[in-house]
Amino acid sequence: MYRDIVWEQTENVVVITLNRPRVLNALNRALKGELGDALTRIKGDPEIRAVILTGAGDQAFSAGQDLTETKDMSGPEAEEWVREYELLYDRVRMLDVPVIAAVNGWAMGAGCQLALLADIRISSENARYGMPEIRDGIPAVFGLELLWNTIGMSRGLYLVLSGESLDARQAQEAGLTVKVVPRSRLLTEATELARTMAAYAPIAMKQNKQYARRRTEADFRACARFCESAHHASFAAGDAKRGMEAFLAKRR
Repeated sequence: MYRDIVWEQTENVVVITLNRPRVLNALNRALKGELGDALTRIKGDPEIRAVILTGAGDQAFSAGQDLTETKDMSGPEAEEWVREYELLYDRVRMLDVPVIAAVNGWAMGAGCQLALLADIRISSENARYGMPEIRDGIPAVFGLELLWNTIGMSRGLYLVLSGESLDARQAQEAGLTVKVVPRSRLLTEATELARTMAAYAPIAMKQNKQYARRRTEADFRACARFCESAHHASFAAGDAKRGMEAFLAKRR
């Protein structure tokens, strides 16, 4: 059914694996479309009680947006791109079941944001979290909003403004991840936790999730609207194009 993600369901727990390992599970429109479809399926299935998000391979949860798809965007196209992400992120936020990110390797940019949208993050020892967009001339407004709610303004601004990253232990110390485990244990640990939470009363779980969503809703919407104008400005000025072309040339 899917090509760029893998859906695995065991009883009432679903594991969704981002499945573009050759490009470090970078997010393109096809993958985002499949992920959005899977999240909608989960929302409509009362038998599903917990979700795990992870990435294929050992190198990355997700390296972020696939820049080959965005490097030539205009200002208005960048605004539409932001709205696509808002829709995808909404589908994660609207789930009334617990979402665990099992983070293996790099979680950068939009990949980091996807992990931050999860309720709980468990990290492998080689996990690394960062918002390197500033190096490509792109604002990381969504990232800053999600980091602010997770590790606070000071640490969030450090990551967004410097483009630096946190390794697994630093992320745990900052409160970004709850546990660091060997790579071989990552999915096992995530599955054990998911099964435990899936066994709890669904109404209580739903109320907890809904209140958390209510607490962050206004700021999330304000962030999305600011992000549209911020991306428009960066792409219209050519800063983003130059930054992404430089990155892609270096990578090649």
